Amino acid sequence: MKKTVLGLLVAVVTVAGSGAAQAQSQYPSQYQEPWVWQRPRPFARPHFYLGVAPQAMVVLDQTGPRSFLSTGGGFDLYLGGRGNIRLAMELGWQPTFHNPEYDAFGRRVGRIEIQAVTFDLKFFPTRGRVQPYFVVGGGGYLLGDNFDVFAAGPGFQAGAGLDIWLMRHLSLGLRAQYRGVALVDYDPANDDTYISMLSAGADITVRF
Repeated sequence: MKKTVLGLLVAVVTVAGSGAAQAQSQYPSQYQEPWVWQRPRPFARPHFYLGVAPQAMVVLDQTGPRSFLSTGGGFDLYLGGRGNIRLAMELGWQPTFHNPEYDAFGRRVGRIEIQAVTFDLKFFPTRGRVQPYFVVGGGGYLLGDNFDVFAAGPGFQAGAGLDIWLMRHLSLGLRAQYRGVALVDYDPANDDTYISMLSAGADITVRF
């Protein structure tokens, strides 16, 4: 009798254990998937970042009575924050230098400067180590020479770029943007002008 009861208990325990194992193998996502999806993604985490990029500024077209601006170059200094895996916001300052003038001894005696303060939104379709993105924004543009401002006006920029993460806190990148700038009273005759430009540069970004 004891052997019969013991055999029944062993059979019940065996059947119950195999049933639980089978149920767990059939429905692993019920226990594992929420934990897996909550793990942090190091290259798409919410964070702040600071970067700098040498850039070229190519003048495509100018309206107004006369064309006065030549192609030039400068740099882009920016501070941004990534709120989620798809969206980042960025504040930037871009001074570029154009139309250099030199005297008979080769010394630079003048140039035209464009100072831009911009706000951009960056959209990321992917979240891996290599992340292409689209960028669009607006800002204010100042035209001057050294510390003198000749004209000012609004502008917008739109384009695309690529971030390549070297490690958790450092990335390299490329970016190109079309820029449309409307300057008011840009010459002594109080004329207005619209300038079409293309900016392109390579950046290095430190991420916190």
